[in-house]
Amino acid sequence: MQSFLTKVAIFAENKVENQHKKLVFASMKRFNITISSNFEELWRYNIIAVCELCSADGKRIEYKSQESTIAAVGSNLSSPPADYNVERTIVMESAEGEYINLLVYIVPHTLPSTDDIYQTKPFSMNIKVKTEEGVVLNQMFKINQWSGDNIALSKVGITE
Repeated sequence: MQSFLTKVAIFAENKVENQHKKLVFASMKRFNITISSNFEELWRYNIIAVCELCSADGKRIEYKSQESTIAAVGSNLSSPPADYNVERTIVMESAEGEYINLLVYIVPHTLPSTDDIYQTKPFSMNIKVKTEEGVVLNQMFKINQWSGDNIALSKVGITE
């Protein structure tokens, strides 16, 4: 016959074990990432996206990257390449995990067509992340036409 204290200890141990299982085996989901912009001079930028998929306990499950390179930095193109797709979008899909860390680099390879600061206002870049459950992130970022930008998003998909 087990004593009351032994039963309490076993109960507490099982509770901790179950909490750990919930943490480690939390609902896994696939992430669909879309990076887009309707900026008509997006052809002046190279876009690199890096995605790290993690488990609930923070371990890396998958690491993906995708890039849309138009020209080498410093190319100073006067117009988009002949084969440039104006519907340019980066789409990535992950394996199953708990959350993602996402880095997006927007790197200018050609300076704006004018040096007039008032005509070279920041443009919008949209990052949308969906799972089977719905949209977990839909955010618009303002990108400086002269310098581009680096966007870092951590723990996308974790709901508090």
